[in-house]
Formats: sequence, structure tokens, C-alpha cells
Amino acid sequence: MDKKPKKKVGLDYRIVLEEASKGMIRFKKPEHLIKRIVQMIDKEVGTTHTAVLLYKEKKKSYVLIDSKGEAGKKIPVGYIRISTDNPLITIFTDRIHAPVLDPSGALTYKLVDKILKDEKFHGERSPLIDKVRKIRGQMDLLRADICVPSFFKKRLLGILVLGNKINGQEFDREELGFFLTLSNDTAMAISNAQLIESLQEKVKEIETLYEKSHRLFIHTSIALATAIDARDPYTHGHTQRVTAYCLIISEEMQSSQEVRTFENFRETLHISALLHDIGKIGIPDNILNKKEKLTPQEFAKIKEHPAIGATILYPIRELGMVLGGVRSHQERFDGTGYPDRLKGKQIPLLARIIAVADTFDAITTIRPYKDKRSADEAIAEITRCSGSQFDPDVVEAFLKAYEKKKFSDVIDYH
Repeated sequence: MDKKPKKKVGLDYRIVLEEASKGMIRFKKPEHLIKRIVQMIDKEVGTTHTAVLLYKEKKKSYVLIDSKGEAGKKIPVGYIRISTDNPLITIFTDRIHAPVLDPSGALTYKLVDKILKDEKFHGERSPLIDKVRKIRGQMDLLRADICVPSFFKKRLLGILVLGNKINGQEFDREELGFFLTLSNDTAMAISNAQLIESLQEKVKEIETLYEKSHRLFIHTSIALATAIDARDPYTHGHTQRVTAYCLIISEEMQSSQEVRTFENFRETLHISALLHDIGKIGIPDNILNKKEKLTPQEFAKIKEHPAIGATILYPIRELGMVLGGVRSHQERFDGTGYPDRLKGKQIPLLARIIAVADTFDAITTIRPYKDKRSADEAIAEITRCSGSQFDPDVVEAFLKAYEKKKFSDVIDYH
């Protein structure tokens, strides 16, 4: 009577795991990939216990990332942490395989136990026996029947830990070879995931540093603006109000082509408005605080402040886009302004917005040479000068914001 061919144990699970390994590259986090691998092995192979040790650069050690198995067989994640000089690690990294490692490259409890019982490995080989004894202690702790290294470019990224088969059968040589291949495929995917994770962390670090430096810069700009305002009691709060007006105007201009093609528009406008009068640092106090009408010579000196401001900021490379708003906020749309007599759209958009906001605040606040006028009077004046002093598009946005009472937190509408 012919014997039936013996069914190859484990063939089905190897096919399943091999197919699953093709999708490993999709994982963006090492921990997620490892959890998936452990889940698949636990489900398909049928071991009492499955776990993975992964090298963590920050901890300089191999940490238990995931652990699954029968009730009472799992080891708490994070409980195990193995240093790089631990014998369980150095048996792989030192490349001294024989006679402790299986020919497949895996570490088996059966072979470790055999070495400890074999007298030929004692005596002169006592250092090896001591090392193997420590390895067995680690395998007992991990409840490991086999430990499979995960190498990527000669770097040990982790160790796949498998307990005994639930059906009582031993892992054969072909299965050990398969797990070594699977483990090294996993190592490549882990390395890819770690690279992505590292890049993401660097991006977050840069973003955090940028946010911190940006907040610091904004606060520094506010402090400078406050210091400038403090030099002239009549313009106290002027910069903060102008900045608020500018940002409100910008909200009404979001759909315009100029704004949509202006990178970091709102942020750049914010900084430009805060620093638009920084050039007044270079104007003598006796002119800046004069209560009487300025002489032609004194007014000429005042007119230097936009150019002085741009000169102050010019060495700061990051403020390149801000310079136009600072230097040109006193230009007029008809080309009769200063310091460069720019005309129309030659004037930077930031400056055209600041010009309207600056004028509105100048009209509605008390100055040494004039009384405060109402918001309605300021609106009438700005409307009258649309197309001559001011960009009509900016004036239109300003008027829309005013009609919607968007300035109510800054001015009194009554």
C-alpha cells in the first residue's frame, strides 16, 4: 500500500508571511510595522509567545516593542531593555557564530542547552560557557525558543523572539532559514520607517524652532515698535493700531491675485506694519516731539524715516520682503510720494496697505499740530484720495472692513 506524501509543516504560513512582507515598505513608523509582524506570526505560526526587540538610538539599547502569545506568556512591553554589550546581542554583532548559533544564523534554545551540557565545551572554553549561560538566562527571561537577528547593512536593528510551537513540534532548518529571511526583510522595512520617522522628527524640530524664533521676532518687533511710540507721547499705540488695521484690510483682500501669489503674505504684512516707523529712531527728539508746525528743513528730516528704516533692516537677510513695506509706506499712488516717487503698482503691496492704515490712524488721533477728527471724516478723506494718494483696491478693502465694523475692537464707531 502506497504511503501518502507527508504534508510539509508550515508551508501555508510561510506563503502568507512572504506575501505580507511585500507590503512592509508602506509602514511609516517602526512600531506599527513591528506590531503588524508580531500579529501575523502569532496568528499564522502558532507559537506560545512572539516578541520583537528593537534598537533605540536614544536609549542605546534594545527594547521590547511588542509581545503577543498565550495567556500568561506575554511579557509586558517596555519591561525588557537589553544593552548593546549583553551576550544575547554580542553573539550576533561580534560575528563569533560557531558553535553557539545554528547554521541558519538563528540562536536556538536547543543548541544553547546542548552546549552547556556538552563537556567538550568546558575547561579551556570556560569563557564561552559563561557567555552561553548568560545567553540562556536571557532566553529564559524572554521565553524564547529561537532568536532571529534582523540585520540591515551589517547593523543589528532588532531580534525576532519566538516561543515554542503550540503543537509541540520543533522548528526545522528550513523554517529557521525562512525566519532569517523574513527578519532581514523586516529590517530593511524598519530602516526605511526609521529614516522617515527621523526626517519627520527633524521637520518638527525645525518647525518648533521656527515657531519659537518667529514668536521671539514678533515680540522683539512689538518691543521695538513700543520703544519708537514711547519717544512721542502723541503717537502712543500708533504702531499697534496700524498693524491691526493692516491685518483687517488683508482679510478683505484674500481673493486678490496679488495676495494669492504673495508667499507668507499675512505674516510679512504683520512684521512690516510693526516695523514701518522704525526709521524714526534716526530722527532727533526735538523734531519728533515738536508741538509747533515743522519747518521745511525739519519736515525734510522727518521724510527720511522710511529710508532710514529700510537701511536699519537691510542687513537682516530674512527681512527681505519686509523692506518694501517699510521703505515705501509714504509713497503715493500718483507718484508724488517719497522717498523714491514710485507710482501705482510699482509701490509694494505691503506699503500700499500700510499707507491707508497709517493715514486713518493719523487722522483719528491727536497730534501736536492738529486735533483729533472722527472716523467718518477719515473715511471721507481716504475715499477722496483713492486713486491719487492711495491704491483704489486697498481703499475698497478698507471701506468694506469698516462697513462690516471689523475695526470695532480698535476704534469707536460713534
